[in-house]
Amino acid sequence: MAYWMARKKLTLSVRGDLLDEIKKLATIEGRSLSNIVEEYFEYMVFGRWAEALSRELDLGGLEPKNEFEVPRSRPKGLDAAGMVRELRRRREESISVE
Repeated sequence: MAYWMARKKLTLSVRGDLLDEIKKLATIEGRSLSNIVEEYFEYMVFGRWAEALSRELDLGGLEPKNEFEVPRSRPKGLDAAGMVRELRRRREESISVE
């Protein structure tokens, strides 16, 4: 999603133990809770868009649908999520400079 769009506040209720763990993870990764939630929302929206496009183009089901469906034997490759975050960061920087 576009980073230059206005942000809106969101109130969530989450189990305390889960919130504690995700806060630790966010700190370790140097990310905010908002960033983690937004990235997951983007993932969900993109998944629906990709499935609709697949149906429209008659490509059949897209596999795997999430990271848990990827076979453990799959060779390790580039960190796609990390690359996307870096591209977004660079785009955001270039927009804020202009």
